[in-house]
Amino acid sequence: MYLIKPGTKIDFVAGRRIAAVFSVIMVSASLVLFFVKGPNWGIDFTGGTEVHLKFNESVQIGEVRTALTQLDLGSDAVQQIGADEEGEYVIRIQDPEFGTAETRANVESALKSSFGEGWIDETDFTAEVGARLTVRYTGDKVTIDDVQAAVDDIPGAKAAPALDDNVVYVNLPGLASQIGGKLRGSLPDRDFKVLQVDSVGPKVGGELRRQGFIAIVATLALILVYVGFRFDLAFAPGAVLALFHDVSVVVGIFTLTGHEFNLPMIGALLTIIGYSLNDTIVIYDRIRENMSRYRRKDTPALINTSINETLGRTLATSITTGCAMMAFLTLGGPVIETFALAILLGVIFGTYSTVWVASPTILVMEDLQPVLSKIFTPVQARLDAAAEEGPASATEERRQARESGQPEL
Repeated sequence: MYLIKPGTKIDFVAGRRIAAVFSVIMVSASLVLFFVKGPNWGIDFTGGTEVHLKFNESVQIGEVRTALTQLDLGSDAVQQIGADEEGEYVIRIQDPEFGTAETRANVESALKSSFGEGWIDETDFTAEVGARLTVRYTGDKVTIDDVQAAVDDIPGAKAAPALDDNVVYVNLPGLASQIGGKLRGSLPDRDFKVLQVDSVGPKVGGELRRQGFIAIVATLALILVYVGFRFDLAFAPGAVLALFHDVSVVVGIFTLTGHEFNLPMIGALLTIIGYSLNDTIVIYDRIRENMSRYRRKDTPALINTSINETLGRTLATSITTGCAMMAFLTLGGPVIETFALAILLGVIFGTYSTVWVASPTILVMEDLQPVLSKIFTPVQARLDAAAEEGPASATEERRQARESGQPEL
């Protein structure tokens, strides 16, 4: 049983201009959305805190959101994991300094009360290594025990020594402690435990964002080199163009819909590049094989033949992968939702770009080859080549035949 009957002849190349316009519109819209509206960056890239907690009995998500209204958290900060009876929730807060202003003011007030108004020279708060207040003071050196005694009345505040003279650290209670306190106060009859707390500082988040961008760009550059060596330089731009198309469109859809852009999203984009490249390589390999077999055949006909011959494999792979991602998307819960949705979109647009972006670009590169040769080939090399008057390459023969309107052989 065949998914696509042998001998199928669909003229994919004929629709390349319409597909080109459609692709340009999608990519342009995606880039405009990315740079104007901007993606919904997750705490992996902006910094912040994620608290994963589990209630011992069923709790409605509305009760959790109501309990946390005193912290001025938006309703979208609380997400449910699994069914209602499981009682698991994730609370995400993107501001690394969220909820620390009052505690910092209380610490400074307590220190001034104990050591005098002029004792504090300057303070600096950082969320890179937890919520920590650095206090530089004047006068004689004080012990950590004295500082701890001054802040004992502030729940969760802990004094810690610093390497510099006249400097002391005060570690502030984390956001998880504040969330736990509010929940216990509003839901006294509901027991829960904190399963995990993940915190990312703003500098670390910015570095992760930069490294993710570098990873994608470096991948595309290496693929350009790989395809150029594996096949021909005329093939390489089409492969990279198709991959850039897929990544841009998926990012644009995520930006438009407001889905969170986090580290799993970067992993998904790199996976999309690998998937789409694999699909492109299969068709490119068949095109190269047919070019060697039918040296005088018209290039558009060669591309159509190659796509039709591999169409069954392309559709079978895409449908299988798409079904798997649909299962993850519907049954996997919010933890894997971003990854599954990105891969599903990547499968759809990756299949489209392999057929209507990567393959037709070979025709464009063949038409540009004489122009590029004149630009990049030294004058002496051209003179030597003209003197030798060697036979034209198969690619050049096909290009000349297409321009002169000669029939296929």
